[in-house]
Amino acid sequence: MYIMDEFITKQSHYGDIAAIPFFALLIYYFYLIENKTPFEYLLFLFSIAGFVLDILYTYIFLFRINPTMK
Repeated sequence: MYIMDEFITKQSHYGDIAAIPFFALLIYYFYLIENKTPFEYLLFLFSIAGFVLDILYTYIFLFRINPTMK
C-alpha cells in the first residue's frame, strides 16, 4: 500500500510541474482580453493563484523542504 501512495503522491507533483506552463498561457490569455467580465476577472485571479501555488509546490517538491517526504 505504501508503494501505491508514494506513486500517487509523486504523480501529483509531476502534474503540478506540468501545469505551470499552462497556467502561464492562461494568464497571458486572460491578460489580453479587453473589457473583461467579472467572471473573467475571477478566472484570471484563480489562474494567477494556481500559477504561484504550483511554482511553490514544485519548489518544495524539488528541494524536499518538507521533512516527512522521502
